Amino acid sequence: MLPFKMRPIEAALAWRNVWKNKRRTVLTLLTIAVGCAMVIFFMAMQEGAYDAIIENMVSANTAHIQIHEKGFWENRSIDYAFIPHGRVMRALASEPSISGFAMRVHAAGLVSSGEASDIALIQGVDPEDEKRICTLHASVRKGGRYLRPGDTTEVLIGEDMASNLEVKVGDRVSLLSQGFDGSIAGARKLTVVGLFKTGNPEYDRMLMLMTLEQAKEMFSMGEYVTSIAVKLRDGTMMPAVRDALKRRIADPGLEIMGWDELMPELMQYVVMDRTSAYVFYFVLYLTVAFGVLNTIQMSVYERTREFGVMLAIGTSPNQILGMVLLESALISLIGIAVGSLIGSAISWYFTVFPLDYSEFQKEMEIWGLSVTKVPAKLALSYVIEAAGVVFVISMLFTIFPARRAARLRPIDAIRTL
Repeated sequence: MLPFKMRPIEAALAWRNVWKNKRRTVLTLLTIAVGCAMVIFFMAMQEGAYDAIIENMVSANTAHIQIHEKGFWENRSIDYAFIPHGRVMRALASEPSISGFAMRVHAAGLVSSGEASDIALIQGVDPEDEKRICTLHASVRKGGRYLRPGDTTEVLIGEDMASNLEVKVGDRVSLLSQGFDGSIAGARKLTVVGLFKTGNPEYDRMLMLMTLEQAKEMFSMGEYVTSIAVKLRDGTMMPAVRDALKRRIADPGLEIMGWDELMPELMQYVVMDRTSAYVFYFVLYLTVAFGVLNTIQMSVYERTREFGVMLAIGTSPNQILGMVLLESALISLIGIAVGSLIGSAISWYFTVFPLDYSEFQKEMEIWGLSVTKVPAKLALSYVIEAAGVVFVISMLFTIFPARRAARLRPIDAIRTL
């Protein structure tokens, strides 16, 4: 708020003074507009990239939320299993944000072919349910197929595991593991019906898929499962849906974990990247602030004599202070309005036409990413945040030259050449 009630004559003077030096004002407006537009655009691209990367990672196999017995995720052992009771199923069925869920059986074992052997993370899945919650079925290489309901001795493995075992589609492998009841579990003749390549090194090297019924029988699970994977219609709703499921299920023996807990390294990446981005935004904000400071400072210096005359004829120091602040506010608001429009327009364009990184697909697969198109994510909050910070910083940096103008001694100011 201004330190006094602004009269129309003072507002008119402030507007006139803004355009007294058109070149300097336009340069300042451009500084503010470009700074504000860049912040909005980079925020939109940054958040869009996060959503694309997170969705890419969770859709491969993890899903947005998982439900399992307490201790399972820490130990990853078949010993931690549960029977999905009615409260769990009702909670999942009644949540409108859930697009699908699938029960799974997880176990570890030793897979071998001839003289070669490898560690395998076995995952029993329902082929139809699994297609609704993850995209691993789309990663099956040409010449193979995904699992089908009714498969009893068929398995799907990653390309890296196949390379280590020196097997191809149609070959047979053996599996040795431990059952849920402590007995020895496994099979001597499992047919590899497909190979997948997700880009995630852990999946491609260690994951083996079989049908849920086959896994239950092999590991003596009965009606037990080790986890339920849940996919959401909108991944950004994960925290709210996770909390809602915890309230509705209310089972202390079960853990309901979101992707941020299931993949903490991904969350750490997002946090670290956001921190580095804040440094970049801070530099942009400072550039804008010093641009405004320079303009107002030069304006005050050039009008020192004018301010002296105004003070001499009865204008109060608060009125001088308010007029200078109003000039800065006018410049800032015009620049912010232009910058917000430009930043929003550019962000909208890249929302409709995402950046295409197809030519870098192999390099991205090294980091476990198969996403090739990254759209921007435009939100009103980004515009409000950028506009608010730019305006506040601009006004704060204006206080120094404005106070200098208000503290001028009329006689000394009038004598200034």
